[in-house]
Amino acid sequence: MAVIPYSRVVDVTLSRNDAYPSRRGFGTQLIITTESVTGKVDATHRTKLYGSIEEVGEDWATTTSAYKAALSAFSQKRRPRQIKIGHVVDDETMIDTELQAQLDLLYAADSDWYFLTIAADLRDVAALPGLLPWVQAKPKLAILDSNDVDTENPANTTQSIASANKGNFDRAAIFYHTDAAAYPAASLAAYMQTRDFDEANSAYTAKFKELPGIPAVNIGSAALTAVTGFTPGVGQSEAAGHMANTYIDIGSRNFVVEGSTLTANVFLDEIHATDWIIARTEEEALGIFLNNPRIRFDDSGMQMLAGAVRTVMQQATRAGLVALDVDDATGAYEAAVQITVPSAFDVPESQRKARISPPIECRFRAAGAVHYTVVRYQMAY
Repeated sequence: MAVIPYSRVVDVTLSRNDAYPSRRGFGTQLIITTESVTGKVDATHRTKLYGSIEEVGEDWATTTSAYKAALSAFSQKRRPRQIKIGHVVDDETMIDTELQAQLDLLYAADSDWYFLTIAADLRDVAALPGLLPWVQAKPKLAILDSNDVDTENPANTTQSIASANKGNFDRAAIFYHTDAAAYPAASLAAYMQTRDFDEANSAYTAKFKELPGIPAVNIGSAALTAVTGFTPGVGQSEAAGHMANTYIDIGSRNFVVEGSTLTANVFLDEIHATDWIIARTEEEALGIFLNNPRIRFDDSGMQMLAGAVRTVMQQATRAGLVALDVDDATGAYEAAVQITVPSAFDVPESQRKARISPPIECRFRAAGAVHYTVVRYQMAY
């Protein structure tokens, strides 16, 4: 007997929205070194990914600075899933422009990383300042170790990499330490790698963080202010110090101070969060374009595009990046986000004909973090 198909009475199709752009990662640290391992990490093979210190040990001798930096990274209590080690060629007379050229070659070979740190062979070398403008032009974040004692001198404004470059860069941080055998930058970057803003309650501050295996510096309060530029109750200033980070002991507990970039009162977590917000918004907006036949140039289309912003702000609120303010009407905490969706007629006809939408605006208050507090008691009789 003939069986009549369902399509005689009902026509059902199902399409999958799978044309999404790949999501950019923020969980990989790249340690760059002038050391090389032939056929593994060298001028031909610029980077290699490692998932454990055991894997690093298969390529790198334990005496190399690349291995020691990786060991510091993998020694975190919450270990990163992976790191990369990258190679730059040094002819022993390298200058800043030559380092930039080497970084360009490395970046062309592999740009899939976010945090940039250095092995000991690149600390405080003459070419290292060239890295600062290079990383400033990239959606990356550099944390560089320094052992230059001039960082402790508030009057010195030209010698150390921190003192000579403070106030000029917000995508680079200097981590000063007196122990040349310590790798605090790799350790801090490893902690930051584990903070995934795609997950709930993942917001953080780099200050107050313990770095396993890193000893505290033995410096006094005056030198500490010179290093960090932080004055209690005031905050950071270039006049007070050099905007570098270091590792101290207060209350028999070792922790990082101040968790900042080379720009006063601009913090590492802040740059990390803004890069994440920009990347996720770009991805969400592109996904809307890819998964719809078209976005109508009318107010309904503007609302569809604003959906990308709403999605990212919901994720940011879930991560803890957005401040929660009290609603006067209900007394409940609500995310401090204001999204202004324009009308399709907010731009001239010529722009509508060119198919360029008016800008969607989003204002939100960052949750930030508290780094200093004051308590005042008054006792009466």
